Amino acid sequence: MRQLAERLPGTEVYLMPYAHPLSHAAQKPTVSYVEAVTRKGIEHVRSGELAGVLQYKLPFVSRDQAWTRPASDNLARSGDGRLSFVVQKGTATKAGDACGATRKLTLSAGAAKRVVSFWHRDTRGPSHPAGYHVKQLLLNGQVVWQRDVTADAADTWARTTVDLTAKLGGATSATLQWRLYERKGVSDYFIDVSVDDITLTGLAMGDPGVENAAVWTPTLARQGGPVYCSAQVYHENYGADLGARIAKLYAAGQAPVS
Repeated sequence: MRQLAERLPGTEVYLMPYAHPLSHAAQKPTVSYVEAVTRKGIEHVRSGELAGVLQYKLPFVSRDQAWTRPASDNLARSGDGRLSFVVQKGTATKAGDACGATRKLTLSAGAAKRVVSFWHRDTRGPSHPAGYHVKQLLLNGQVVWQRDVTADAADTWARTTVDLTAKLGGATSATLQWRLYERKGVSDYFIDVSVDDITLTGLAMGDPGVENAAVWTPTLARQGGPVYCSAQVYHENYGADLGARIAKLYAAGQAPVS
């Protein structure tokens, strides 16, 4: 937005957060995403960098009470949330591009075993080209598990257990990172990887079931090109929940917003 203001002096610039799927985007916008982008936009209006905020397809709840997300939009293994790692179709990546979610761990004192288990799923299978998209788990920045997205049946949940006991001998702290890594670049090879239902032995972290996007979103980071990751939380009552949150932002005494 600042770059636009510099290139187009004297031009009013508006931000349009989408409350509806954008073109060929792999994921539908979540309540927390639309709320966060809207809040940021309002901050820029207050600072004078934006002329206003336009909400695209925000539900008009008094009329659209029935606007709920279909159950098929819930791609979690259990509950409502999952980690999602995506390369969009028609998108070029290069080797080394990645996106990951990194969490700090608490090590339970005196634990005989330190083990992490998690469920993962992706949209590819053995019939697709291997050697491009790789699912990984890193301990303190080092890969301790990896699997090509073509190794398992498509759209099928698989459980992985990694024993970290030997690697954490004498340690007092640690980090785990789940990520999608590009072993080789692609030009058009869509993938959506899910991670959910993390369980820990001798270790602890908040929200292992990925039910609270606010816990996970600050831990997400991209390396290189367009490999994206997010905490996707399904909201059945999407319209009512989102409408209430956006109304609260606008009612909080902010500067005029379009």
